[in-house]
Amino acid sequence: LSPEIDIFIQQVLAEYNSPGLSVAVIRRNETYPTGWLTEFGSYGVAKADGSPVTPDSLFAIASNSKLFLAFSVGLLIENQTLAEQRGRELSWKTPALEIFPQWGLMDKDMERIVNIQDMLSHRTGMPRHDQSGRPLEGGVPEMISKLRYLRPSAEVRETWQYNNLMYETLSYLPELLVGQAYESYINEHIFKSLDMSASTYSVAAAEDSGNMAHGYVRSMRDEITGKIWAGAGGVITSARDLSMWMAMLLGNGKHPLTNATVIPEKLVKHAAEGFSVIDGAPSYPELGILVYGAGQERYTYRGHDLIEHGGSNPGFKTQVTRFPDDNLGIIVLSNDEEFGPEIYEIVIRRIADHVFGLNPIDWKTRYQHTSIKAKSVAEKVAAALPRPKIPQPPTHPISSLQGSSFMHPAYGVIQPCYVGTDAASPSPSSTTCASFIKDAATQQILRTPLTENSTLEDTLSIPTLMIPYSGFFSTHIMLRHFSGNLFNGSILWSNRATREKEGYHNGGRDD
Repeated sequence: LSPEIDIFIQQVLAEYNSPGLSVAVIRRNETYPTGWLTEFGSYGVAKADGSPVTPDSLFAIASNSKLFLAFSVGLLIENQTLAEQRGRELSWKTPALEIFPQWGLMDKDMERIVNIQDMLSHRTGMPRHDQSGRPLEGGVPEMISKLRYLRPSAEVRETWQYNNLMYETLSYLPELLVGQAYESYINEHIFKSLDMSASTYSVAAAEDSGNMAHGYVRSMRDEITGKIWAGAGGVITSARDLSMWMAMLLGNGKHPLTNATVIPEKLVKHAAEGFSVIDGAPSYPELGILVYGAGQERYTYRGHDLIEHGGSNPGFKTQVTRFPDDNLGIIVLSNDEEFGPEIYEIVIRRIADHVFGLNPIDWKTRYQHTSIKAKSVAEKVAAALPRPKIPQPPTHPISSLQGSSFMHPAYGVIQPCYVGTDAASPSPSSTTCASFIKDAATQQILRTPLTENSTLEDTLSIPTLMIPYSGFFSTHIMLRHFSGNLFNGSILWSNRATREKEGYHNGGRDD
């Protein structure tokens, strides 16, 4: 992190008006007593009160948690846990049907075929179905039992389709096989083994530490811990703790200070081996074909082998990247909801260019051009499909849906509330709906213009159904009438109630 790189990062944050960034660069260097050179860079603010980012600021690293899950599975395989329990060896090819009593899929052939490696490499044939992920009284076992109600979109091993639910299913293995909760298993076998003392799966513990960063525009405040989503994306950690994690990965599983084995080398290499092809054609000339292993993506950057994964939670965007042949690791943690992914790619690649002695590529301009192009396409699509000036009425009155219940065994029950053309006056026939529509968070959603070019009056003139829907990343479903029996649907997540509880609400509609 030379002065040149430091200035570059500050300029990037200023240009994007981004709140904060925590950076760690780890390199093997035998001239240092520990054999490792670790540098930290802290930029901007971590919290709404202006507290600065530090190496100890805690970020939700989201899907960068998946490698922890993959290693937990590998450790159970190495320990031959299933052999002790059921008289047979657990392997990457063990079918899920032979492990989980609750297992079932809509397609019976898929139900029989899908194995552990398929689940880790996102090749089960199942699309994301993320909105079916909700707090359940029965926790992960209940979630597993509901997989049979989710429709697949491909054959097993036909294509790569990211699926958090399969990682959550695998997080049940420690409890099922050794009677230990997943979070406890990771804490014992990884966090403690690597002296990652600040790392946790508990939002409450992170908040109590005083180091929890705030996500902008939205912040992750999942009050449920130990229920669902730990395996797929539950780790909360810091750049300092992740520097130990990175050094272990670069050292092929060895503790960077004691040289003790934390993760067997074969597991580190297995996780990074490409089992699924994400993108068979490089997106830029300097990049290689992109493949996926187990919680790891792999490609080449300007001829250098690269292994990484990204993480995306509301308000937090993270990237953990290593160049194994070059003994280089780069960690970037952002609390910028909108621009975090662009920023971490720009920063990581600029640092890599510097370390490798290459002429730097202007990734910032490239990504900005891509963003402008994507926005232009979205605007053209919206302009090409405007709501008719005189829309056709639906076959049944929209208001007649209020009071109805629609149930899906995996997605749960939805109960629409009719808003009509006056957001402040919901149909009086339902006390529950009246309370829900008048709630401050719902009103804020209803009174937000649909597009940058539409007015509030335009927005409020459209008959709308609002539906309360408590998922991990959703609080509301909004259906605005388009024409006939067609509606424009949006899934939304509001943190207004949390902001009020934390004392950041000032009564303004722009909170």
